[in-house]
Amino acid sequence: MHISWVGLDLGAGSVSRRSERYIMTVLPSCESIKDVDSVVVQVTAKDGDSTTANNLVTYSYAPTSEDFSLLSSGAFILKRRLNYNLVQKYNFLVTARDKWGLNDTATVTINVVDFDNLNPSFSYNVYQAFIQENQVGHFRTIEPAAIKAEDGDKGIMIPLTYSISAVSPGKYRSNFNIDSSSGVVSVTTALDREEMDVSVIDVSIKAAQTDDILKTAAALVTVSVEDVNDNLPEFDKPNYSVTLLENSPLDAVLFKPVVTDLDEGGFVGTLRIVPDSAPFSVGADGTVRVKNSTVLDRETTERFTFQIEAREANPPHNNVMVQVTVTLLDENDNSPVFTSNTYEGKVYANQTEGMSLVQVKAEDLDADKNGQIKYSIEFGNDDGYFSIDENSGNIALAKTIPLKENVLLEFPLFITARDGGTISRSSSARVNIRAPGDSKPQFLQKLYRGTVEEEQEPGVVILTVNFLALSAEHPPTLTVVTDPEKFTISNSGEFSTKVKLDYDEAPHNYTVTISISDGSHSDSAVVEVQVTDVNDNGPVFTSSSVTKSVPEDAELGSNVTVVPATDKDSSFNKEIRYSLRGGEGRFSVDAVSGMVSVAASLDRETKAKYELLVVAEDQGRPVRSASASLLIQVTDVNDHIPKFSESEYQAEVLETESTGSILLSVSASDPDEGANGRVTYSVFQQSPSSDTPVFELDSSSGTLRLLQPLDYSRVKEYRLVVQASDGGTPSLVGNGSVVLKVKDVNNNAPEFSKERYDVTVSENLAGGSSILSLEVTDRDEDLI
Repeated sequence: MHISWVGLDLGAGSVSRRSERYIMTVLPSCESIKDVDSVVVQVTAKDGDSTTANNLVTYSYAPTSEDFSLLSSGAFILKRRLNYNLVQKYNFLVTARDKWGLNDTATVTINVVDFDNLNPSFSYNVYQAFIQENQVGHFRTIEPAAIKAEDGDKGIMIPLTYSISAVSPGKYRSNFNIDSSSGVVSVTTALDREEMDVSVIDVSIKAAQTDDILKTAAALVTVSVEDVNDNLPEFDKPNYSVTLLENSPLDAVLFKPVVTDLDEGGFVGTLRIVPDSAPFSVGADGTVRVKNSTVLDRETTERFTFQIEAREANPPHNNVMVQVTVTLLDENDNSPVFTSNTYEGKVYANQTEGMSLVQVKAEDLDADKNGQIKYSIEFGNDDGYFSIDENSGNIALAKTIPLKENVLLEFPLFITARDGGTISRSSSARVNIRAPGDSKPQFLQKLYRGTVEEEQEPGVVILTVNFLALSAEHPPTLTVVTDPEKFTISNSGEFSTKVKLDYDEAPHNYTVTISISDGSHSDSAVVEVQVTDVNDNGPVFTSSSVTKSVPEDAELGSNVTVVPATDKDSSFNKEIRYSLRGGEGRFSVDAVSGMVSVAASLDRETKAKYELLVVAEDQGRPVRSASASLLIQVTDVNDHIPKFSESEYQAEVLETESTGSILLSVSASDPDEGANGRVTYSVFQQSPSSDTPVFELDSSSGTLRLLQPLDYSRVKEYRLVVQASDGGTPSLVGNGSVVLKVKDVNNNAPEFSKERYDVTVSENLAGGSSILSLEVTDRDEDLI
């Protein structure tokens, strides 16, 4: 503290003074003598002068009041009724003065006493209360404040008793109670919002004085019952049974279940298919669609069963499951298939009309009419020797054939099998009917062709060889001349396998010589056997796990990698189609090439890696598949500007702060990685500027230090623009603001405007009169 002194000379006459204090209590009702226009208090002053002219006293008071008046006799008169709640005490300064201006003062205090003339009142007429359903006790909150009533007579404050006067709707009266002393309303019986026919209940409450129950106040409490997530979501059916045409395309719609929830707002949540391997998906709108159309083959799988889970978005995330059964409806997507490519029949000399020669048989995997087969002779029956039963496929002799000795008559018939589909499908087979006229054993063909699937158990009949042998006394013997270890032939002409054949091991085709002999005569023929591929090999990835990286700013459609797979089978059994699992829709794969590419924008700071599953499926029946894991790591790109933790840093610094002192620290963050996210600090601009920097910012820590002394009288505030730069190429820079307020220090003494003051004062000068004005200054701030 700095103190300055100045000399002061005063000249004055003395005046004797006398002070008094008057205290009076007045009832606001103006009862008794305190009625309107009555004297409340008498003020009296004495003057020591001897003459009447000099000792005549007049009175005045301050402040003036509309409630009281002061007579010339010094009597205070009550001018109107008083209100205790507005004013409880009056203080007046009364001045007594003679004609020469000599005066004295006294204080008059008038206390107002309250009495019981007002009803109680609540703080608010309407209160809003909130409580969760199924809860008892006090409200969760009540607005605008806690329920409270007070006696209108503030000076008495008669105790109050609270009660509930009505509840609307009235059936909820028993659910509420009010504490008679505190006025706290509570719920005694829990309310279930879902069973209520209203969302708000009005509770009318009353407060009455304990000494006079007719003096009351009323208020309304509107109680809002808040919803609690206490109900499970419900599907509109206990289970779903739907039908779907086989071969339906991707995204074909099955149905849309309806999910409800008795809680407020209804069902808010997600639906999902369980298990995820089911060939169906459910969209955000709840529609169930086809996810994998390749497996929708009724002939392979007629029925799919899965579940749909409905899970609430709000805690506690209640969930329910419902079963769905999808039955595939048949589509006429299969043609009739004959059990053999060619059939053989013989007509001998003992022929009779109507005799059965051979029966053809075709199968159709479709159902109902789509699989019902009708047979007909397409051509080759120009002479009308043959007939066929359209249902059984039995070929009979319609009329006898004139046979010729030593002449082989051949009748090639072409039989059509047609299904009953709306758009029918058909296939054909050849029936060779021979009528021999020669007794020598001989093959009816020099070349036979047949096919057999690989990996079949030994004993599969590939074809039946047609031959002539009319001598019952000398039945022929049929033998396999080449590859007897792999094939065999019976004396009835059934050519079959002796071992399993593997397509994947060469050769795929066999040329087998067969012979027929009755001991005297013989003949030979060739059987060409083609081994066909069976989908017994699944796709195989060259690597079961692949890791690749892609920059976060990769353009849509950018290629990431190919995860190739191979299949040892042939034809369509080795054709591979690729698909992706996982990746949150950020990547896609070309179904044919297997090229994985970017399908949506990437952000390493949001997600730095994606674990995907590449699935390869062949086109055989049944479908075989394999999978490989693909880890895609998103590499950082310098796409974020460093950001200061505060938009503006502020600090106060004493002007006497020593150089080198730490004033504050700034901090900036950059979510980029490595050098892209490494931040360095610098001072870009200082305002006001100076020849040499006043402050220094540590480039690594962000610590701001004082380099030069401060002077409050010269600069009261500095503003700095600080920069945070990352280590990327090019570097990205973020700006921040620092405000430093220089604080004044009391290092200057106050100063009078003069070294000495001379003053003359009259002896009758009234107290409180101004005699001199002193002027003091201080170069420090706000210290005078």
